[in-house]
Amino acid sequence: MNQRHACGVGIAATLLKSRPPALTDLYRKLETTVRGFGEVEVVTRDRYALFRTTRIFADLTVTRDALRVVIHLGRKVSAPYFIKIGRSGNRVSHVVLVRTVKDLRTIIPLLREAFALAVSEES
Repeated sequence: MNQRHACGVGIAATLLKSRPPALTDLYRKLETTVRGFGEVEVVTRDRYALFRTTRIFADLTVTRDALRVVIHLGRKVSAPYFIKIGRSGNRVSHVVLVRTVKDLRTIIPLLREAFALAVSEES
């Protein structure tokens, strides 16, 4: 209570409550894909989710009609589907709105790259 954070990983059901079925399905596909990369912890709260090994490699916000996904890479990637790109230390955060399975397929290689980078930093 009255803290900027809360412990625990939360549950996806809360994240997806009252969301359109298509958006819920899209989130489930994204989570299943990311968990397939290896050992990934998904932390959810309200409408937010963090994907991490011991380091966060992606996060998302569920909006009314899209998943706003932020992918944290070690390099800048220029692509028309990114709506925002920002640098913080040695990370470059790439923001994309995922509305379709095609959008999701487009970012999977970058999610995998972000995961691999996070894993490599654990050693």
